Amino acid sequence: MKKIVFIILLLFIIANFSYRIDLKKPHYELVGELKYFPSGRALKALSMGFYAPIADLVWLRFIQYYGLHRLTDYKFEYLYHILDILTTLNPQFLHAYYLGSLMLTHDAQRPDQAKMLLKKGMKANPDKWSLPFYYGFIHFVFLKEYNIAKTYFRISAMKPDAPIMPKRWAAFTAYKKLGDLKTALVLWLDLYNNTENPEEKAIAELYIKDIKMKLDIEFLNKKIEEFTDKFGRKPDNLKELITHKLISSIPDEPHGENYYIKNEKVYSTYKHDWQIWQKSRQTKK
Repeated sequence: MKKIVFIILLLFIIANFSYRIDLKKPHYELVGELKYFPSGRALKALSMGFYAPIADLVWLRFIQYYGLHRLTDYKFEYLYHILDILTTLNPQFLHAYYLGSLMLTHDAQRPDQAKMLLKKGMKANPDKWSLPFYYGFIHFVFLKEYNIAKTYFRISAMKPDAPIMPKRWAAFTAYKKLGDLKTALVLWLDLYNNTENPEEKAIAELYIKDIKMKLDIEFLNKKIEEFTDKFGRKPDNLKELITHKLISSIPDEPHGENYYIKNEKVYSTYKHDWQIWQKSRQTKK
């Protein structure tokens, strides 16, 4: 009974203290910065095991703080401080990591603090796929650091109960942003082989064929360079590469089309229109 009374008293003191801080400010700042709050560790020690009620109060203050500064001065000096208190009180408060990391990156322009928050969350919740996914998402969308994004998407995909989405993001990043065709092919094949969703399979198959086509073209262009170095001229057609034993056969074009030489470079007769493909998929549905 004494413990419950102590917790209620502690909550009252925190709420009252925060309210008094608010009263010292002009009307447009009546939220309270929470900078005078004890650290999360101190509050946790004082709470005697009743973390949830205090964490809920801090979460409410966080929403108030963000909302008011979003509408007024757009300054979020203590945003990380509040989130750090909250996630120390309740390390499993996942929405604080998700929403907080986005607000820190986009609104506060502090991606460094967003990364600290998410790393704290990953340490406290090692099996959650969503935390490394958000870490990758921030590096992909806001920071344009695609190697880091790909790494964390792949980490996310390996977590228990992870959906197919992180694999798709990892594959897309490797292919479209990094131009790493071989890694992208492995990732798209992994996605294709591990999803039962027909739409996911169709998209993965399309990327697999496009990547294989690009790899074939890279390979054939290298063989043309070898031919040129050896004979002092460009081959008239790809069959010459077979005749002179630089390749054993022309690779099968994965879309069922053909490879050919034009202006001394290899191309495919395949012409893909994503809009037409999307419309055909909708028609099939």
